[in-house]
Amino acid sequence: MVEAFTKVSEASKLLLEKGLGLSTATEALGMVGHALGVDRAYIFENRTQQTYGRFITDLRYAWAEPPTASPLANPVLRAFSFRDFAPGWVDMLEAGMVVACPTRDAPPMMRDLLERQGTQSALMCPINPSRQQWWGVVVFEDCHKARLWKPEEVSLLKSLSRAVAASVRHGQMRSSLDQVRNSLRAAVGRAPASGH
Repeated sequence: MVEAFTKVSEASKLLLEKGLGLSTATEALGMVGHALGVDRAYIFENRTQQTYGRFITDLRYAWAEPPTASPLANPVLRAFSFRDFAPGWVDMLEAGMVVACPTRDAPPMMRDLLERQGTQSALMCPINPSRQQWWGVVVFEDCHKARLWKPEEVSLLKSLSRAVAASVRHGQMRSSLDQVRNSLRAAVGRAPASGH
């Protein structure tokens, strides 16, 4: 477990220093996933579908321990209506709670999806960059056994989730600062020259 805690702090440092991108997310998920002995780890991002105003979730980043198949190729996990598959889980995650469940105990549609992916057990933790914002979910999966997740494993996933949330928050702040800077540049460019 000590190694896993070390890997979480290394992954957190990586995400904070380099930001949340494809290579950093994959590396961070792999470091922690490997140390915990899970087969797959994902980061999903929530959004509202423009056309219908529906809440959906997209698979953004994933890591899989070879020879386990990567979930990135699964089209079902793009623009995925999480609430249709597991409404109770969405309520728990929205409330900031962790979902830990062997596949056999999952809601029917979710159980079917997990079984098709060869998942035996899943552990999910919300990503909350702020108290008001539920940004997404970090997921660990065991494809070999219906693992009953230990408190220390849950605690490690929560730590990783907090690191992802901090990285998202930093990215949002950088983006806001860039917008302010661009607005100021545009305003200065439009201002009449003084003294004429």
